[in-house]
Amino acid sequence: MGGEKDLQYWKELWESHGQKDRDQQEFWDNRAEFFNEKVFNVDKLESYVVELLQSQKMLSKNMDVLDIGSGPGKHTLPLAREVKRVTALDISDKMLEFLKENMEYTNIHNIEPVKGDWEKMDLKERKWEKVYDLVLASMTPGISSYETLEKLLRASKKYCYLSSFVKRQDLIGDEIRAYIYEKYNLTSNKADKLYYAFNILWQLGYTPEVRYINRNWEDEFSMDEAYSLYRDKMISLTDVSDKDLLKIQEILERNSDNGMITEKTEVTQGILTWEM
Repeated sequence: MGGEKDLQYWKELWESHGQKDRDQQEFWDNRAEFFNEKVFNVDKLESYVVELLQSQKMLSKNMDVLDIGSGPGKHTLPLAREVKRVTALDISDKMLEFLKENMEYTNIHNIEPVKGDWEKMDLKERKWEKVYDLVLASMTPGISSYETLEKLLRASKKYCYLSSFVKRQDLIGDEIRAYIYEKYNLTSNKADKLYYAFNILWQLGYTPEVRYINRNWEDEFSMDEAYSLYRDKMISLTDVSDKDLLKIQEILERNSDNGMITEKTEVTQGILTWEM
């Protein structure tokens, strides 16, 4: 397919347009309880990821799976019921603590929780090269560059799954983000992750299938919860000032109703699946 020059173009484009978050572990530790209680329902182990993989005949009982950015087990636990073993990798200790609790609660034990940062992971040292029948990276910031995508390829011997937002609108979060981005001259093309990944995979000779899912939801927060969330999100981007924190508080107060914040979110999620 494409030549080395084309591949280098996409590598450099992704690198130049990417906005790398900071303090990932602390941010996700702080978000772990919310994800475990509101995003994931341990009493209802359903996963659109598992359903999609089954429809594509990409799951079987004898498979070893690597779940990058497993969180408290939203997809990990349903996956584990369908395969031999799942290695659940996450950067957050608290996410993994919730995963272990959920494993006990559901009596699902063919999961190995592993603390680690995918960007810094040494596959040779871990002996993870060409070990997994499926490598799953669902909505994780762990895949943020050519190097992290290439590492995903090296870990898989059969199938890969990668998903990310291609469009996201948050009623309140977008206003806060716009203020911080303008003040600090920040740019981010996170929504283009799949665009870069698809073109790199194409240049490498793969033919990923593309799907899109449209979703919308509402989250309700107390003022303290909302402030902590958006403060942590902005700190993960840059060094915010006391004035910035006051601005975040001001925006939230303007959007509050009886001390509560309702965040309305609309997203388009893109999914790539391919065979090695």
